[in-house]
Amino acid sequence: MRDDKSWYKLDNAGKLYSSIISSRATTLFRLSATLNSPVESVYLQRALEATLERFPFFKVQLKQGFFWYYFEGTEQTPRVEKETYYPCMSLSIKKRGSFPYRVLYFKNRIALELSHSMTDGTGGLKFLNELVRQYLHLKESVPIKQEIVSNEELQLETENAFRKYYDKKTPIQKTRFGKTFKLPLHLDNKGHYHIVTGIMSVEALKKKAKEYDASITIFLTAVYIDSLLYIQESTSRRRRPIVMNVPVNMRSFFESKTMRNFFVSITPAIDARLGAYTFEEIITELKIEFSRLLTPKKLKQHLKRSVTSERNLGLRLMPSPIKDIVAPSIYSFFGEGQYTSGLSNLGVVHVPDELKPFIERFECYPPPSIGNKVKALLMTYDQQMYLSFGNLSKDRILEREFFRRIRKLGIDVMIETNDEVKEDGLLSEMRRGGRGR
Repeated sequence: MRDDKSWYKLDNAGKLYSSIISSRATTLFRLSATLNSPVESVYLQRALEATLERFPFFKVQLKQGFFWYYFEGTEQTPRVEKETYYPCMSLSIKKRGSFPYRVLYFKNRIALELSHSMTDGTGGLKFLNELVRQYLHLKESVPIKQEIVSNEELQLETENAFRKYYDKKTPIQKTRFGKTFKLPLHLDNKGHYHIVTGIMSVEALKKKAKEYDASITIFLTAVYIDSLLYIQESTSRRRRPIVMNVPVNMRSFFESKTMRNFFVSITPAIDARLGAYTFEEIITELKIEFSRLLTPKKLKQHLKRSVTSERNLGLRLMPSPIKDIVAPSIYSFFGEGQYTSGLSNLGVVHVPDELKPFIERFECYPPPSIGNKVKALLMTYDQQMYLSFGNLSKDRILEREFFRRIRKLGIDVMIETNDEVKEDGLLSEMRRGGRGR
């Protein structure tokens, strides 16, 4: 950090994401709040400016250094925009004058799209909550208490927690699975990103998961893997392991107030080469895997791998324009090339009681990915879970199989999609009782 915090080094995850950005793999994920009345852009712009006063770390632009990208403070202020196209697309954060995020509005919805080069879901959600709080204060005259934040607090919010908890004595465990099953999907046109959201009762999910003595995350991961096993059986002659990418919020295990990236990914897997699996067997395997992997010691191994990769001498000494060329291939081979798909749970969204009458729901969309053309992200608000698939192809085979299984397990689900009404019969079947948007 130099010149009174005018620039920031990227964290370990941010360095990777800034180098792999492309027109398809934008690294943008979305967090949104839907209100009970139409959003007025004038108030939203003022709310954004107030939020940036609280979180000055977000008033930055991405700059290219000789070896690494970095964030530089700016006197410019981002402008809110009306949403007109597909989510998580068409934002070049490397373009001069751009920000590593944007604030959009459409009807009753406020959407925040952020690059993973800057923050993760936890940091982004904290920013969105403050944005909504400031907006409702201005628009609806909801009384709020303005925070007085010390410089020490701001430093804690911008710390590189990867470095803080890095221990060079921790051994790295290799996790290569060889060739994993990949969905047989073709990329849609550039700029197209298809979202299918299922809305489910948290109480119903808890009740069903309890029947298997499992958490909701394990239960949903099992449904996801069961769907992938069926698709592999139906489309492929060769059986390969099904490997899931499940991000873990490290703040749950290591104390940190950082609003930057602080997560690692665990990789629960089912090896289809061993034969057919019942749903109960998948649940049993996942309970063992989650129990084994979700410990501070094991997570420190993942953290060390993240830091060590960035400290690799050859990579460190490579000029950043060259990194932009080679990083996507490295990430494809050592990163998403190892996974079949990904499922991330951002947890429960909490808002102050005085804001609840004005808010209908919160949602989240995963960042688009070429290596995993379909991924899912979920969050919970007001006893409803919103699980959204992001898909770079036109095929909804995974979404259909997943929600079919959810319904067969006795859980009601309402389906929404951003697709135009050009759906096949199976997607229409999947959406029965739901609504489009």
